Amino acid sequence: MPVVLSYGITGPDISEVFKSLYLETLAKRLKEQGRPATVARLALMTGLPRAEVDKLRARKAERRELRSLTTQRFHLFASLLAMWHDDSQFSTPYGAPLDLSLQPERGFRTFSEIVESAAPGSNVSLVLDELLAAGCVEVHAEKFVRCINRVFIPSGVDVSRIVRLGQSVGAMVSTLVHNVFRDPSEPAYFERALMTGGTVKREFRIVALKHLNTALQEVIEQIDRWWESKEEEYHESPGARYGLQAFFYEEPPSDTDIETAPQAAAG
Repeated sequence: MPVVLSYGITGPDISEVFKSLYLETLAKRLKEQGRPATVARLALMTGLPRAEVDKLRARKAERRELRSLTTQRFHLFASLLAMWHDDSQFSTPYGAPLDLSLQPERGFRTFSEIVESAAPGSNVSLVLDELLAAGCVEVHAEKFVRCINRVFIPSGVDVSRIVRLGQSVGAMVSTLVHNVFRDPSEPAYFERALMTGGTVKREFRIVALKHLNTALQEVIEQIDRWWESKEEEYHESPGARYGLQAFFYEEPPSDTDIETAPQAAAG
């Protein structure tokens, strides 16, 4: 809801999103059952007017196209940064990204070369601006581009940030749903959680984040290299996409915690 309020999304907008998702999920289930997902059937089963079902389904293609374009943009930058760290053309033998020249210069790889390798046909200046805004690169002496962050997180008020939020939350929920409803023949998806046994000082957050940003980042980069090597081996088109996410979170105090805190402090 804080995101909804910050972006000025209205109540009717939220209602339309939920109705659309409900319709899409129902249509998919009907298709799996071998039953036609006609407008009349969907209207009857959802309790929505036929005209509204028509309108919501018509907008589905538009939303899908916008989501696809934004997702492609995000993956473009993620692929470029991975290549910068892992491809021997643009990194040292120890996996450190090379400084790339902005202009052709003897003995140096150029930034335009990596853009062309990772995303052929992309506008080099626009890619550089995006990476600068996201804090992934720095420009030194107006001649070289230095990579300072492997992770691309769009900055500012940007639709792609909302798409990323939706993808992350959706991925987490889909994993939980899969594990709850999966057929015994299907593998359980990897899912682990770690939390403090009790309430701790706020300073713990700083200490934990500092540790995770060093120790866990190294593990993620190792997995990323292994993942990339296996991806080529198992490539298939059409196929499915699989992913892994890790994040730190804070659980808000419950009403019980708030009520008992002063008594515990007094004790």
